[in-house]
Amino acid sequence: MVFPKGVAGNMIKSLAYFVSLLVILCAAQFPLAQMRSDPSGTWAGPMTTDEGAGGLEITLARDRSQWQASMKVRLGGQEITPLVHDLKIAGAEISFAADMGRNLLKLSGKFAGDTLNGAIEVFKRDKKVGNATFALTFGGQMPALQQPQGGGQMADPNFDAKVAKPAYKSGGKKNGPRVLFDEAHNNFHTATGRYKPFADLITNDGYQVVPNKRPLTLETLRGYRVLVISNALGAPVMSDTDAGNAAFTEAESDAMRDWVRRGGSLLLIADHAPMGSANQVLANRFAVDMSKMFTIDEQNYDKPSDNPGFIVYTRESGRLADHPVTRGRNDSERLNKIIAFTGQSLKGPANSVAFMKLADTAVDTMPGDNTKPVSAAGRAQGIAMKFGKGRVIILGEAGMLSAQIVGAQRTPFGMNRPGIDNRQLALNIMHWLSGLL
Repeated sequence: MVFPKGVAGNMIKSLAYFVSLLVILCAAQFPLAQMRSDPSGTWAGPMTTDEGAGGLEITLARDRSQWQASMKVRLGGQEITPLVHDLKIAGAEISFAADMGRNLLKLSGKFAGDTLNGAIEVFKRDKKVGNATFALTFGGQMPALQQPQGGGQMADPNFDAKVAKPAYKSGGKKNGPRVLFDEAHNNFHTATGRYKPFADLITNDGYQVVPNKRPLTLETLRGYRVLVISNALGAPVMSDTDAGNAAFTEAESDAMRDWVRRGGSLLLIADHAPMGSANQVLANRFAVDMSKMFTIDEQNYDKPSDNPGFIVYTRESGRLADHPVTRGRNDSERLNKIIAFTGQSLKGPANSVAFMKLADTAVDTMPGDNTKPVSAAGRAQGIAMKFGKGRVIILGEAGMLSAQIVGAQRTPFGMNRPGIDNRQLALNIMHWLSGLL
């Protein structure tokens, strides 16, 4: 069929207009078709922070007209679950705050299809101390936990673990007591991980360190003089809801108690929540109460760090009490200043000695606005006792015997911190437990 010239031209123009309009409408509708009308579910993906690369997961749920959210952060080899509050979702925008220890996180983001992109600001005492950005996808996954490389929290590879005059080393050979280092109970600290500097230090002092991968029974403990347990947990990941469950069975706890009573020595280290709850089953065998919280002291903390959880103990103040552990074997081993790097408080039985005594200004608290601080007056973060023929030291903080570097600035954290006696504390503790003191 042949159309007149004018009619054909008009039809071509109309067709072109129709096609253009169709393209415009499709372009406008395409993103709308991709937008999620209900953001309920899990959004996860990578996060970039001042401390290095990490991961972020946000789970949203609607309870009638109210939105609820939970959050997980992977950073520095750890998975943390901050407490979310002040959640707002308006159209494609989301914002909320979250408490992570002493830090306040403020998150803002924008939904676009199956993606959620945004930023996080980190505050400490109203002072901005950090930033992060994130790119999440609906139904996505956080990057796997990684051992931090230059950021986060890791053992200091340059820590000097040499001992000038080893207590148990002669002729270049170790002849000291055998030390069983527990690694069978989801321990946050292991002899080859964050506690490697401690293990190297006491090895150089002549102790024979053996990692433990089995349940703790009398048979397992036979032949060892000292058992070291640091931050055992009820689950593999600290942020897991089961992490505060008992790390040891009743039978294991009984076996350790009986082993100590017959002459063994126990170093039990249990940090802030959830470690207190996980270790209370064992602490009960020695009549020690763990606060299961976070202990801070707004008066007696390390001022340069601006962290009230970094509690300072000095001989001058009397909080570093007189005991063989604080005296050492001579003046060169005498302790004058110790820092604990955020832990929990302890209360021992009448026959125990609190050699790291908390001041009356110390309190136990938990992150979040709904927790009322509880006085920690009369409690401690380091106690020692004789138990039957054996000896026990229980510490309420683990970082003090580590040597870590933290953050992008590689800040010393633990025995490698200048101007404190934590390194000698580690040696004195082992000397007392093995009978040298």
